[in-house]
Amino acid sequence: MAWGLPKLPGLTFADPTKTQYHVRSSLRYYQGHRFPDTLVRGSGGTDTDVDSNAFALPEDSVNYDPSLTYGRVKQAALPAVVPHWVHYDKRCLNFTAFFKQPVYDNPDENYRIRVVNLVYFLEDDTLTVMEPRVRNSGLWQGRMVKRGKIPKNNLGECWHWKDFDVGKDICIYGKVFHTISCDLFTKVLHICQTWLGECSRPPNQSTVPGAIE
Repeated sequence: MAWGLPKLPGLTFADPTKTQYHVRSSLRYYQGHRFPDTLVRGSGGTDTDVDSNAFALPEDSVNYDPSLTYGRVKQAALPAVVPHWVHYDKRCLNFTAFFKQPVYDNPDENYRIRVVNLVYFLEDDTLTVMEPRVRNSGLWQGRMVKRGKIPKNNLGECWHWKDFDVGKDICIYGKVFHTISCDLFTKVLHICQTWLGECSRPPNQSTVPGAIE
């Protein structure tokens, strides 16, 4: 540019001594990260005048909205809501228990030990009691308590999974069942959720009165 001449058509000339025409990068690297460079330079690294700096300075980083330039960032999809009855579908807590059945008019025994399975369904908080069938036992075996929400007391409260434990008495319709063990799924599930403190011990079948070693 010919210095001292007014900026009129035909009075601007290229500087013959200028050999570099590169444009300075607007970003600089600091400790491996890119930051905007506030130093404004012209092509070839030459200084700029005051009028050029007024338009070349970057926008205020506080008021500047990057989404106007780069577009809105897509929000992550919300996690799917899984109902509890779907999450706990076909998941049951299985406890082995026994109860004493009184025997009348028999000089050889006063009561009979009957082993049953307490099955608690996590999907709807229902409970059922079933006795394994033994061939030619002479006893009425099978399902003893129909599946449903079993009342726990006269206040209208029902049995919940928090009420079950190994070595605990469960009263169902006036009949007391004493839990002695649980299956592996119930044990692992209770240990992981810290639901039962005593469920981590191994099943002890000798707690059944009259059990044969």
